[in-house]
Amino acid sequence: MRRIILLVAVIAVTAAVVLAAGTADDARRPELQPARPMPKLPRPAIDYSHSFAPMAIDTIPPWAPYLNKPVYKAGDTYYDMQHNTTKGRMIAVDPEGGVHFAWMDGLDPGSTSRVVKYNYFHIDSVGTTEHPTGWLCGGDGVRVDHRDRAGYTTISIDDEHTVPTVSFHDQEYGSEFGTNIGIDGVYYMMGGDMRCSFITPEPPIEPYYHPDDTTFDCVVIWPKIAQIDTSLWLLSTVSNDTYHVAGEEVGSRLIYYRGYIKPIWGDYSEMIFEPPVEIEDDQIGITADISSYVGTTGNRLAMAYIRHDTVAYNDACYCTTLSPDGYTYYATIFDAAAIMIRYSEDMGESWTTPDTITPDHIAHVNKAYYDSLYRGWYLDTTVTPPETVDVYYAVYDRPTDLNITFDPNGFAHVVWSAVLLTPYEGWEFACEAPCSSAALCVSMICHWSERTGDIDTVVLDPIWQGACPSNSGLSHIGYSQEPEISIDDDGNIFVFWEQIHSEYWWCEEESLQLDWSDDGYSNSEIYCAVYCPDSSFWSDPFIISNTFTPACSAYACSSEIDITLAERIDDYVHLSFILDTEAGLWPYEEPEGAPATLCDAMYWRMGKDELMHYAYSGDTLYDYIEENWVTTPKTFRLGRNWPNPFNAATAFWFDVHTPGHYTIDVIDMTGRTVSK
Repeated sequence: MRRIILLVAVIAVTAAVVLAAGTADDARRPELQPARPMPKLPRPAIDYSHSFAPMAIDTIPPWAPYLNKPVYKAGDTYYDMQHNTTKGRMIAVDPEGGVHFAWMDGLDPGSTSRVVKYNYFHIDSVGTTEHPTGWLCGGDGVRVDHRDRAGYTTISIDDEHTVPTVSFHDQEYGSEFGTNIGIDGVYYMMGGDMRCSFITPEPPIEPYYHPDDTTFDCVVIWPKIAQIDTSLWLLSTVSNDTYHVAGEEVGSRLIYYRGYIKPIWGDYSEMIFEPPVEIEDDQIGITADISSYVGTTGNRLAMAYIRHDTVAYNDACYCTTLSPDGYTYYATIFDAAAIMIRYSEDMGESWTTPDTITPDHIAHVNKAYYDSLYRGWYLDTTVTPPETVDVYYAVYDRPTDLNITFDPNGFAHVVWSAVLLTPYEGWEFACEAPCSSAALCVSMICHWSERTGDIDTVVLDPIWQGACPSNSGLSHIGYSQEPEISIDDDGNIFVFWEQIHSEYWWCEEESLQLDWSDDGYSNSEIYCAVYCPDSSFWSDPFIISNTFTPACSAYACSSEIDITLAERIDDYVHLSFILDTEAGLWPYEEPEGAPATLCDAMYWRMGKDELMHYAYSGDTLYDYIEENWVTTPKTFRLGRNWPNPFNAATAFWFDVHTPGHYTIDVIDMTGRTVSK
């Protein structure tokens, strides 16, 4: 609809939105097939709900933080960055609605002392005499690990007994770290009110021995966990990959554990694991994930990870160097990387051969590029930029983050972020071009479905004129990163991610401010998009947190990081995050002169039906909220409009409720369009 408002001139504002179309298929039981041809990445859809350049507004948006829902504090930590810019679920929900939350607690400002904490929440406990906050394990949770130092934690649930299993890595001083777990053992045996008392295996889980030297063990850490009742599966990566054994590096290996929990007597149970197995010896980074599915006709497991793209790795024209073989691969995270997936139909006893779910990297390199580029977009030069632009087949490469889950029919889904690489003259001809490519400050959230075999775009960042986000870390080069995915029983897909360098700018004393701290570090916000099978397209991305704190000082920032989703969606979507009160990605890289701040481990939930309604209509289901969502602009201001409003120096400003890419028509009193 077009609204017309008459001042001296008439200004019409319309917004164009492009919605990504999907395809519908009859759901069927998945069947394991040999490796199929790799899917082709479709052209990213332009999302005009974002602006191509920041829009100046003079007030912080009035929307309520966290969509007017309460947030619940499980505890706190000095160690704000929980997962090294990878993904892992720190929250799980049991069939009775209990919420289980695990996090890494840095006990001192330098986080030299670290432990793994756990807390249990139930909404029915909120406001009661015994547990008024809803948390049963106290105001800062209970410790899970029993050794000297621990960290990097993920969590799963034994649905049958509603018992959490927390995975992490830990160490005794003087020894290496290793993968380990803890269970709420007393509750497992006794039930009732006996929660919050964890036991760990003794001795710890067996390390993986390097096959070239059985006296040397790989340092296996950063675990991800999946669980079906008392059966457990762990997927960990190796931290001493550059160490040498028998003249060769240990290498980036992916290590898999299978185990189970066995009751013994009284309040004691035993955690038993088979010898670890190497899944991959050429992994990139430390990102891997694993998920389980319980079906009426059988159970499934799936694991996803990142490895070198063997097509590019073995291509003599790709990244040539002066090494003896003449074409040794020059490894960077943005060059030839492929996301792999493997399945198990027998409770993890055996796994299929790896299948590639991302396109052939060389297909990107050899793709023809347009001559006219506008910061990564193909520009129609017959009109004024950037009013109308088309997307060209950009070179988006693989991430340092990914997350995996199953839908109700047992099909796997994977999400990840990818970064736009800079094309330049001669890209399509020069062999060395991929080696010297650089990343633009643009990223996209991608989604892959096993059912369709297709990759679609959840969100594509706007093209910015300003600098890259100031946070460090490979996955933080773009504005949108670290997505997590969960799917409800109706097949509705919910994807949440962190977004930094928000599109909002604030006017203050005739200057513009980004949502950065006063030390120049980007604050992060929580964003979401929803895919409904009935609509067959992704909703526009929308913001959940709304906690803008431009130019904030230490302890005054609100930067939501390390977002994780509970894999189970009941009537609610359940989310955990760390509320960083001094923006900056790394805990040991606080801005110079700023104190290390204590950060809160937070839990948020929202009814799934309400969240879907919000995603597709831009409003909540409640009728008592007084503020209306409007589509017309407001608060018009004219400047330098003398001697008439149509002189060349005239400028005008106005506020809109939803920032976006707008077309403005300026119409004189006769109805004639004088500017566009």
